[in-house]
Amino acid sequence: MKGRISGSVFIGILVMLAISGCGTQPTPVKPTPTAALSSKGIQVGERIIAEGRVMPVKSADLAFNAAGVVGEILVDEGDAVKKEQPLVRLDAKRQTAAVAQAESALARAKAGQARAQAVLAKAQAGLAQLKAGPRPEEVAAASAAVTIAEAELARVQAGADQAQLIAARSAMEKAARALQQAQYAYDHGSGASGSPEALRLEQASIDYEAAKAQYEQLALLPRDVDLQVAKARLTQAQASLAQVRAGARPEAIKAAEADVAAAEADLSAAAGDVASAEASLAQARAALAEMELRAPFDGVVVTLNVRVGQVAPMGGLAVRMADLSAWQIETTDLTELNIVKVSQGLPVSMTFDAIPELELSGRVARIRPYGESKQGDIVYAVVIAPDKQDPRLRWNMTAKVSMEVQ
Repeated sequence: MKGRISGSVFIGILVMLAISGCGTQPTPVKPTPTAALSSKGIQVGERIIAEGRVMPVKSADLAFNAAGVVGEILVDEGDAVKKEQPLVRLDAKRQTAAVAQAESALARAKAGQARAQAVLAKAQAGLAQLKAGPRPEEVAAASAAVTIAEAELARVQAGADQAQLIAARSAMEKAARALQQAQYAYDHGSGASGSPEALRLEQASIDYEAAKAQYEQLALLPRDVDLQVAKARLTQAQASLAQVRAGARPEAIKAAEADVAAAEADLSAAAGDVASAEASLAQARAALAEMELRAPFDGVVVTLNVRVGQVAPMGGLAVRMADLSAWQIETTDLTELNIVKVSQGLPVSMTFDAIPELELSGRVARIRPYGESKQGDIVYAVVIAPDKQDPRLRWNMTAKVSMEVQ
C-alpha cells in the first residue's frame, strides 16, 4: 500500500506542475528601433526622425579659372567682405599689358572709323548737291560774273572818255613840271651820285614816264589784244553761267556715286576693325578678370587656401565664403521610403547636440529632387528653414530633425 500511495502522489505532483506550466506566459522582448537611427532616418509613430547639419543659406567655394602665381591676398580668414570686393589676385603683368595693347588698338580703329565717316559724309554731300541742281546763290554769282565781263568789254571797246583824257593829260603835265624842277635842283647842286637832288630827279623821271604812259594809253584806240582778253573773259563767264544753270552732267553724278560707294565700303571695313578690336579688348579684360577673385555677395571669408608666391591651380579651392547671418538645416539620411511622406512646408522641430537646451521650429523649404546612394540606400537631402536664427549655431553642427507626417 505504501508503494501505491507514493506513486499516486508523484502522479499528482506531475499533474499540478503541468497545470501550473500551462498558465504561465513568457515576457516579450521589445524591439529597439533607435538602433537604426545612426545609419538612416526612421519613422516613429507620426513623426520621421532624421539627422541634419547646420549650413549657411548662402555660401560659395571660389576657384581661379586659370592657374597662376598668387600675387596678393587682400583679406584674412574671418573678414567680413562686401559684394565685388577683391579677395585674391594672381600675378597679371602679361594680362595687364594685353589689355593696354587692346585698348590702343581699339583707339586706332575708332579713329579710322571717324575718318571714314567724315569722308563718307563729304561724298554724300557732294552727290546730294549734284543731284539737287544749282543753288540760287550759285546762279546769282555766275550771272554777276557775266555782267562784270560785259561791262569790261564795253569799256575796252569805247576807250577813254573826255574827262579821263583831261585828267590824264593834267597828271602828265604836272609830272613834267616836277621833273624840270628836280633837274634844275640837280644841275645847281652837288651833282654827286646818291645825293638828295639825284634821288629826287630819279623819282620825278619815273613819275613822269608813268603819267605819260597812262595818258597815251587812254588817248589811243583800244588795242586788239585788250579786246581779245575782254571777249575771252566774257565768253568764259557765259559758259560758267550756262553750266551752272544746266546742273551736273550724268558722268559727274556717276563719279560722285562711285565716290560714295567707295566711302561706304571703307566705313564698313573700319566698323569691322572696331568690332574686332572691341572683341579683342573684351577677351583681354576677361583674361585679366580671371586673375582676380571677388566676393559674389556680402559675407565672411571662412577659408583661405592660398599663399602669396604659391601657384594656385586652376579649379582648386582658393577661398570659401558664406553669409553667416542666416542658417538652414540640411538632412543627410532620409531614404526613399520616408521622403515620399515629406512635402514642402511640413512643420519641423530641431535639437542640436552642441546646444542641448536649444530647440527650434521650422518648415521644409525644399527637397532636393536627386537621390544619392549612401550605405546601400538612396537618400534625399531636405532643406529646412528655421523660424528664427540663433547666434550660437555654427557651420556643420549636427542636428536631430523631427518631422510631423500623417
